[in-house]
Amino acid sequence: MAGGQYFFGDEGRYGRGIQLYLALLHGDGTGVRTQLAQPEHPAFTWIAAGVTAVQHLVAKAGPFGDWSRGDPSILTIGFAAGVLSLFGSLNILLVHRLARATGAAEDEALWSAGLMALSNTALYYSRHLLPYDAALAAALGGLLLGLRAENPRRLLVAGFMIGFAYQIYNGYWFLVPVAATMIACRACPVLPLATRGLALCAGVAGGIGLPVAVGATAGGMEYFRIMRAFSQTATQGLFSEGWSLPWAYLAQSESCTGIAVVVLSATLICTQLWRGVLIERRVKLWLGGIAGAYALLILFSTVLEIFVVYGRTAKPFVPLLALVGGWAFSTLLAQRTAMAVLSILTLTVLAVLNFAGHLERLFPRDVEIAVLKNYGNPKHTLSVSGSLYFPLDLPVTRPDLALVNAQVLYPVRGALPCPAGNTLIEIENPLSYPPYQYESYTPAQREFIRTHDIKIRLIRLRDPNSIPNDLPAQFRYQNSEHPTGL
Repeated sequence: MAGGQYFFGDEGRYGRGIQLYLALLHGDGTGVRTQLAQPEHPAFTWIAAGVTAVQHLVAKAGPFGDWSRGDPSILTIGFAAGVLSLFGSLNILLVHRLARATGAAEDEALWSAGLMALSNTALYYSRHLLPYDAALAAALGGLLLGLRAENPRRLLVAGFMIGFAYQIYNGYWFLVPVAATMIACRACPVLPLATRGLALCAGVAGGIGLPVAVGATAGGMEYFRIMRAFSQTATQGLFSEGWSLPWAYLAQSESCTGIAVVVLSATLICTQLWRGVLIERRVKLWLGGIAGAYALLILFSTVLEIFVVYGRTAKPFVPLLALVGGWAFSTLLAQRTAMAVLSILTLTVLAVLNFAGHLERLFPRDVEIAVLKNYGNPKHTLSVSGSLYFPLDLPVTRPDLALVNAQVLYPVRGALPCPAGNTLIEIENPLSYPPYQYESYTPAQREFIRTHDIKIRLIRLRDPNSIPNDLPAQFRYQNSEHPTGL
């Protein structure tokens, strides 16, 4: 409710769900077909429409419940983010259930769920209108159902959920083969491996194919043309970072908490191997999932150079690491109550320190709304060159003021001076938060962001004519501007 929605460009796709809901609400068949014909993360559009329905229901309790004209959903978008964030809470429960389903004792399952709940990576995306948690919930739910499956029907449903997870967020393509392999190797040993594999593959095909069938029916051959073009867009950043970025990102996002979990787990595994102690089968399953996902990311980024790895790509590692960490903590601290309590308190304090900054973080859209309300619409400018520019479709009413850097800055090509004048407002740009810098930015761009001033500022201009009402050409991003730059 404190804001932050529509900071990332990808959040704009949530609007398709809003439009789908409004089209259904008003009986607009053409509008329904238009939204269903979009192939980028198509199942997320369906989820967003359902979330919007809940948002509308909540909005009716206040002054913004009349949606008969226009799109007033933007006035209560915080409610939508709150509903969508429940998928993140569901993932904590699913981690607990996965631990129990694979033979973990209750204390180990609680440790795993606790580590998931204390994960910063599992938290900070929640305010944004993004599909990651929903896709992860579908994949974890499919994995849980598959590991518990006693017949081919349940394996079919499990496969469907895993395939559907891909259609919620296409960037989690690697979860499909990894989760399906984990299930095939573990589920229902009384069934032949071929039967298990066939049931899973049929389910996966259905989960992937259903949104494609709906989209193709709505959009025809154009649907496949857009799908092909979209599949070639995950190229911002460096392919060569595919092997290192997940761990660099998680170290920044999880900080001391994550490092402690990884070090403790690795130490226990190495100790048991050294002593010849068998590692529990479930732990091998989680480690195999991590290794398989990591190998696929390296193959398709560093080796084949098809997809770039981003911070969000590493998010599915968190529940698997939490499951391994739960085993490590419960094993090492069994019968050591005092140490267990101290560990819980220490991890909680570290997590709270990670979480605290999110509660006060201000985002460009919310700053811009406050400036519009209290000052009017100023001129807009940037202190970096090369970034895509997102102007307001409103006339400038305060030509004596300039709002600087009130947007996500991507890409960053170089530094430019702030306009001369008196600074009325100065706020850290959210991009200063290190985990955000692993979303499409190269190492050189991250270094630039960390070493240059990118604060959001409202400046009373010394010379109002120094900045035109329209953005100067030097800010407009073109690929040819700095071919060898950052």
